[in-house]
Amino acid sequence: MKKDVEFIDEKTALMHLHNIIVMMETPSVTPAAPKPKESGNSPISPWGSDNDFPQKIIELASKSTELASLLDWKDRALQGREVIAVNQVWNPTKSQYEESAIDDNEINEFLSSRMFKRYWREASTDFNWFWNIFPELIKNVKGDKIASVGIIDASYCRWGKMNDRGIIETCYVSADWPSAKADDQTTLKINVVDPYSPTVIEDIQKAKNIKSFVYPVSYPSPGKSYYQLAPWDGWRVSGWPELAQMIPRSKVKLMTHLLSAKFILEIPGNYWPQAYPNWSRKSFEEQKEIKRAKVKEVNDLLTGVENTGKTILFDAISDANGNPLPSWKIIPIEDKLRDGNFLEDSREASQHLRSALNLDSALTGDGPGKSLGGGGGDKRIALNIFVALLQPYREVLLEPVYFIAEYNGWLKRYPRLKFKTVEIQLETLDVAHQTSKIVAN
Repeated sequence: MKKDVEFIDEKTALMHLHNIIVMMETPSVTPAAPKPKESGNSPISPWGSDNDFPQKIIELASKSTELASLLDWKDRALQGREVIAVNQVWNPTKSQYEESAIDDNEINEFLSSRMFKRYWREASTDFNWFWNIFPELIKNVKGDKIASVGIIDASYCRWGKMNDRGIIETCYVSADWPSAKADDQTTLKINVVDPYSPTVIEDIQKAKNIKSFVYPVSYPSPGKSYYQLAPWDGWRVSGWPELAQMIPRSKVKLMTHLLSAKFILEIPGNYWPQAYPNWSRKSFEEQKEIKRAKVKEVNDLLTGVENTGKTILFDAISDANGNPLPSWKIIPIEDKLRDGNFLEDSREASQHLRSALNLDSALTGDGPGKSLGGGGGDKRIALNIFVALLQPYREVLLEPVYFIAEYNGWLKRYPRLKFKTVEIQLETLDVAHQTSKIVAN
């Protein structure tokens, strides 16, 4: 047998006999900001206050229906089709540089190798997720060439603290953060080069004992010394992820009961401290019991044959200017939920995420709802704009490759050497038998 009153959660209850859902607002309270934890004598610079920032990002993405897939879209767009080497040649007639593909086996084999393709794919992913990547460059046996470039999963990496000159010398690698320690047997220690040093090439060539090293790569963000912060992180701390997660849970709970409920009784948050002067000093459990008792009181008031047709009185209160203050309201469910309030909240949360990720809705859709994004022309233009703005990020990912080009002597052979990403540029449908062409960016 169903209970007369069923409490769905701390803010919602259902009066079964009267088909009324009660929604009780809670006065907002701003939580105190947690204090960052000190790393003490540890040689590791923590990534986040608890040294688990990447792990929190991964957990957040696992709870979102959109974040991981939207980041994956950006990852694939950043990769393009492939990376090629070109040489700039001066054309005196046109007074400009022209580019031509380089026919060099050593360079082309490096760029087409399985290891480089893996680097490019994984670097694009870590960059969009964490704004920091940790490339590992590996020397050949003789030490006179960089034979390979790989990527260490960013979530496994932590920088060592800077030395007296402000230089990071060690990268600590473990799959056990934040519980891992620098002196654990499973924690790897890899040398780090200083990308700002003008003699970094000569220094690493002379260091015969160093067989591999990490070349630090990140896109700058203001005020960050060790770990840069992705521009979309504001969405993470804004509260929108929690709202986006609450919507489906709340909708499932409410929709389970909406088949029988006909009305919603809204109790404003300011009612409780006005009705109970010591409200703010009561514990959470005490406040919850008071809410339960009030719902039961209303339910009892409406229950029974002798109460048939009884009216509930709610005082309408105004402020000093005559403006009405929030009061109890009974709202038909048809007006509250059939207008798509859940859908609008969900779409708003989705749009905030896309805005934080700088993604045009014409490319990835407009989130939940009726909007399907732009037409073909809008998509083509949006994609062209998006790809055009990727070059600064690609230059960041290519910085270790330019380092390799200098170390391996490629720049001596081709002083105007450049690495470019091959794209697919969409064309209009009126181009006969041609929907796309390959272009380099």
